[in-house]
Amino acid sequence: MEIRERSLEQGALLVNGDFASLLQKHGLLSSRALWNIKDEPVKAVVPERRTGRFFLNGAGGERIEFYIKKYRPVPLTARFKAFFSLKFKDKDALHEWRALLLFHKNLLPTLIPVAAGKTEEGTFCVTLGLKNYKRASELLDRDSGLGIKDRLALIERVAIYAARMHKLGFAHQDLYLLHFFIKFPEKTTFLIDLQRVVIQERLRRRWVIKDLAQLLFSSRLVMSDEEIDHLWDAYCAEVGFDIRDDKRLFKDIEKKAAWMMKRHLRKGC
Repeated sequence: MEIRERSLEQGALLVNGDFASLLQKHGLLSSRALWNIKDEPVKAVVPERRTGRFFLNGAGGERIEFYIKKYRPVPLTARFKAFFSLKFKDKDALHEWRALLLFHKNLLPTLIPVAAGKTEEGTFCVTLGLKNYKRASELLDRDSGLGIKDRLALIERVAIYAARMHKLGFAHQDLYLLHFFIKFPEKTTFLIDLQRVVIQERLRRRWVIKDLAQLLFSSRLVMSDEEIDHLWDAYCAEVGFDIRDDKRLFKDIEKKAAWMMKRHLRKGC
C-alpha cells in the first residue's frame, strides 16, 4: 500500500493524504500545531527523543489513537563523541517517515504514518495507533500457552519478514522480537520503531550481521534450538541461499548474539 504524501508549508510538513481532513478539522494541519499537541508521555529513551500519545475524535465521534515521536537536536558534545565512535550519522523523525513510506510501498506491514515535520525546536513523526496486537516476544514466551503449530507458523512469519526486508536493502538495527507486533485476528506481522532503519541498494554485510544477531539473541530467550533452526530455515528459503553455508558470516552472527546474551545475563544479576 503506497501512502499518498502531501507536502505543505514548503516541505516543513508532510501529511498522509488520508488524514489531512481530520487534522484540519482539529486545527492540526501545521507543523507548529502538531509539535505543540498535548499528549500523554509514553517513552523517553534519551532527553533528545520522546514518544507521546494523543486522541482525536473521528468523523463518527470515535476516539482515534495516535503516537508522536519528537526529536530535538543532539547536543554538540554528543555529536563530537558519536563522530569518534563512527556513529556520526544522526537519524531524525523525517528519516523514520521516509522509512515508513518505503516499507508500505514494498508491502512490509508497519505503523501507518500520519504526518511528519520540522520546527525550530526539532522534528516529529505521527503514526496511527495499532489495535488488537501482541508482541511476538510475548506470544513466543514459554508461558503464553501458544501451541506448537502456531508457534512454528509465527516464527516462520517473523523470519520471512526479516528476509524480505533484507532483500530490499533495509536493515532495522533493533531487530529484536519485541519490535514485531502480531495483529489479530488476521495474524499480520508488523515491524515497529523504524527510526534507525538503514536503506541501501545492496545491504552491507555488517547490517545483516547486526540484525540477525539481535533476532537470534531475542529468539534464544523464548525458543528451543529446534525452533531456532526453523527460523533459519524460513529465513534462508526466502533470501534464496543458506546463510549457514557461509561459515564466517554465521560465526559472526553467533559471536555477536553470544555477546548480547552475556551482557543480558550480567545486567540481570
